Amino acid sequence: MQASQSIYKSPNDHRQYRYLVLDNELRVLLVEDQDASQAAASMAVGVGHFDDPTDRPGMAHFLEHMLFLGTEKFPDSGEYHAFINQHGGSNNAWTGTEHTNFFFTINSDVFADSLDRFSQFFIAPKFDLELVDRERQAIESEFSLKLKDDIRRTYQVLKETVNPLHPFSKFSVGNLATLGGEQAQVRSELLDFYQSHYSANLMTLCLVAPLSLNKLQDLASHYFSGIRNLNLVKNYPQVPLFSEKELLKQVDIIPLKEQKRLSISFNFPGIDHYYKRKPLTYISHILGNESKGSLLSYLKELGLVNNLSAGGVLTVTISRITVLVYS
Repeated sequence: MQASQSIYKSPNDHRQYRYLVLDNELRVLLVEDQDASQAAASMAVGVGHFDDPTDRPGMAHFLEHMLFLGTEKFPDSGEYHAFINQHGGSNNAWTGTEHTNFFFTINSDVFADSLDRFSQFFIAPKFDLELVDRERQAIESEFSLKLKDDIRRTYQVLKETVNPLHPFSKFSVGNLATLGGEQAQVRSELLDFYQSHYSANLMTLCLVAPLSLNKLQDLASHYFSGIRNLNLVKNYPQVPLFSEKELLKQVDIIPLKEQKRLSISFNFPGIDHYYKRKPLTYISHILGNESKGSLLSYLKELGLVNNLSAGGVLTVTISRITVLVYS
């Protein structure tokens, strides 16, 4: 276990912090909060839909679903959810472009027991063959709901109009078509994906509880040291999100609900190494400012818009600002 690094915090922050790296290279942030009413844990895994196999769009999302459905140590598919709910907690997960995040809250007196269950997601998941079709149906339901969401439809249009060589262009949700086939074959591919992508050195764990830092460190070491470390290195294609071919394009979309909206996206060269200074946040704030003399104020005076917002997206492979104008 590597020595803890210094944590910089506000003098008004009553919480205590400790950062460490376990022997399997799992990074851990511990937060002692004696005023917390519950305990919480979050595991960020450096694997997202960018990692989906070309012939299996939605695999990372499907894996997220399947990890909740039983492990070798706790094989019952509903045991984890039941335990969390019985002890005043909640749990969820999401799959993004380059990360998947799993998290829960629970009463602190059973934090150790919950971590025992949670850690097994990343050590020995069961991937029950009989549950493959059920979860494919759950993925299909999510997909069907997104078909009726104008914001999600617009997002998918963006994905289909960027550089097709960039992993952002991949279909991320998955459905019965992309996850089709015999259950045994899909399970086999899922297991291969999990075993080749989920590695301790790509994970970061955060534990928050009204417990001492030493106690939290013991919990992290005891329950999460068993995660395999494959010493993986991420290597996404070094291609622009928009090549010259995709720039200066206007795309017209017919929405399901009546609305008038203009979305303008500006692509930037890779600036993720400036993440501490947040340049996209500054630019977005200036563009989205609503005070007198702002872009919104000017457009409102001309009677062209009712609202305007701006936001940046920054990942290892994407640096983009989008301005949304509503009228």
